[in-house]
Amino acid sequence: MAIYHCSVKTFSRRNGQSSTAAAAYRSGEKLLDENTGELHDYRRKGGVISATIILPSHAPAWASDRARLWNEAERAETRINSTVAREFEIALPHELSPNDRERLAHEFARELVEKHGFAADVAIHAPPEFQKGGTGKVIDNQNHHAHILLSTRRLGPNGFTEKTREFDARSNERDDDSYLFGPALIEHWRERFALLQNLYLARAGVAAQVDHRSNKARGLDAVPTRHLGPAVVGFERRMGIDSEKRQREALAVRAVDERVQELDAEVRGELAELDAQEAVIAAELAENLRYVAMDDAELTEVISKTQPADIDAQVASSWEVSKAKSDVTELEGERDSVARRITSWEEGHGFRTWLNSKGIGGAELDELRTELEQLGNRITKAIRRVRKATEAASARLWPEYNRRITLFDELIELRKAKRQRKILQVQKAQSLDFTTIALQRSLGAFGWA
Repeated sequence: MAIYHCSVKTFSRRNGQSSTAAAAYRSGEKLLDENTGELHDYRRKGGVISATIILPSHAPAWASDRARLWNEAERAETRINSTVAREFEIALPHELSPNDRERLAHEFARELVEKHGFAADVAIHAPPEFQKGGTGKVIDNQNHHAHILLSTRRLGPNGFTEKTREFDARSNERDDDSYLFGPALIEHWRERFALLQNLYLARAGVAAQVDHRSNKARGLDAVPTRHLGPAVVGFERRMGIDSEKRQREALAVRAVDERVQELDAEVRGELAELDAQEAVIAAELAENLRYVAMDDAELTEVISKTQPADIDAQVASSWEVSKAKSDVTELEGERDSVARRITSWEEGHGFRTWLNSKGIGGAELDELRTELEQLGNRITKAIRRVRKATEAASARLWPEYNRRITLFDELIELRKAKRQRKILQVQKAQSLDFTTIALQRSLGAFGWA
């Protein structure tokens, strides 16, 4: 059966780790850490199927070079305890072909890159092979997996820029329905990988499916399976038999299978809910028929009420964007006020200002300059909040705007068609009148009344 695994960890200088060492090990290459002078050579390491760098569309050309990429990532970090890389470790279904496993890992990595703007180094690793039972038969433990090594900073056209702080929050946070932070963001990507894996399994004709949730979250009473660890795997390799721990895990798996069968009944209940949703859609179609029955005046009135305001105007006037812009304006006002106070102080204390420029005295002036710098930092953060609020408001308002603008366009086309039909009816009636007059004249010429 397909197994789900998706874990996230970080590499930090606090723990003596470096991104160049991590990249060298995962790619099976030889990389020099220019920051420390250490040479990391893993060319003799086996099991590396492929190692591919995936970058944002606007990334510089040099970023395709693995050594340059990770050395630049190290140079971008100036603190001795900096987090230098982040990694998604994912299990790849052994039921898939090697090409499909690679495409699955690359598609997941590409979605991460497009969403967050960092660089990704994707290494596909093969499971180890070992002799079982002394028979000389090679057994594959089916542990296909991939390491997606990610930079902690976004990669722009000129190099690395800001940190991806959305991953660093220590609690579940949410700006709105579109922006997740911390553990909630990690859980979002774990769910996304499960959906992608299930899609690839279905395309391959595999009935097995995976779920990113724990047994408890899924309402299962079965004890979840656990990582067996190197000791158990080593025992099985030497003895050629299944350990007691593996047998216990097999019993737990069978319990999960029984629970899955129970869940099938719940799925059938969900299908009944879908039938109810179809009834709602049918009601919407009946509403459309009501528009068809309207005359031109009624339809014109509905059109005037249906046309939505411009989406950009709606976003700009939304509460969250207005509030974010108001915060920026307020902070800019405080900054201008402090700047005027600095100018006034310097003009009124010329000699003390000169001494201060030489590093002597002027504590009050230093405090004002510190306050000005802090306000500048707060304004930068407030501007970023405006951008986030704008994106969030756009994501929230767009579905309703799209629905209304679609209806508006359809009503315009409906009115156009109705008017064209009216013109054709009038033309046909006029043609009939002319034919009747001609016939009356012809009959009158022969003496018919």
